[in-house]
Amino acid sequence: MSLYKQNKTSAELETKGVIFEYSLDDDGKPINFRIARAGGANTKYSTVLAKLVKPYRRQLQTETVSPDTIQRIMREVYAETIVLGWENVRDENGNEMEFTKENVIKLFTDLPDVFETIQEFANGNAAFLESNLELAAKN
Repeated sequence: MSLYKQNKTSAELETKGVIFEYSLDDDGKPINFRIARAGGANTKYSTVLAKLVKPYRRQLQTETVSPDTIQRIMREVYAETIVLGWENVRDENGNEMEFTKENVIKLFTDLPDVFETIQEFANGNAAFLESNLELAAKN
């Protein structure tokens, strides 16, 4: 397979997102997230990130911004531009969580490992490859 086929991503997948099955819930239903790519054709990501870090520009330059501030900004950026939807996400009491920006931020704050896993997925290119569209078209 050529280098281009191995690495060329789809702008459609990067912006509209792909389904990421995180795990199964207590009833055996998949816990799914629709994830856009962090970067690539998803220019909304870089636009929102730039807007939210602007007040901290000086602190970033002098490396005095706190890790907590960076994490808070990134949770907000992902809630606004990367996580486009979800299914079967429940709170700690078993109640279905409505998909809202606020709930995404709450989930990422309460469960930082979930946030880290989604960051790794969104930062990679494998799920957003053009070859995935070709495979889906064949099926």
